[in-house]
Amino acid sequence: MSSPRGGANVSEGRLEPAPAEVIDLLLRERWGLPIIAGERVYEDPAKLKGLVWRDAAGAVQGLVAWSIEGDQAEIVSIEALEQGRHIGGRLLDGAEAALRSRGVRRLRVVTTNDNLRALSFYLRRGYRLVRLHLGGMERVRDRRHAAAGHVGI
Repeated sequence: MSSPRGGANVSEGRLEPAPAEVIDLLLRERWGLPIIAGERVYEDPAKLKGLVWRDAAGAVQGLVAWSIEGDQAEIVSIEALEQGRHIGGRLLDGAEAALRSRGVRRLRVVTTNDNLRALSFYLRRGYRLVRLHLGGMERVRDRRHAAAGHVGI
């Protein structure tokens, strides 16, 4: 089965626990270190937990990584390696279920105000915009000189 975009249908894959080395490799490769999410800094991605989406051939097509503190958790990153195939939605659904089973009652996710695709994704899925950190990217850039926004905001 194929999607209208020509790629394999997302249903031809599977969600499974993410090995620490996969979390570490993907997040270092895509974001560099340290990973800064709102007020929190993650120096060692391998300490995070998460899930991967693998295609029918077993190749990683997406990752969701999180950090848990008590009954609260933060999604540190959702990475769909190919857009428009509903991989992000599958990853978020899986993360929500996994976190609920671990007693998490509150889930937080942080994104930049220029990432309209991510903002729309979370809002459509019932998340609320709780806080806007004015000057947040400047603080990130102070810690990591390579940080850049999606459209320069």
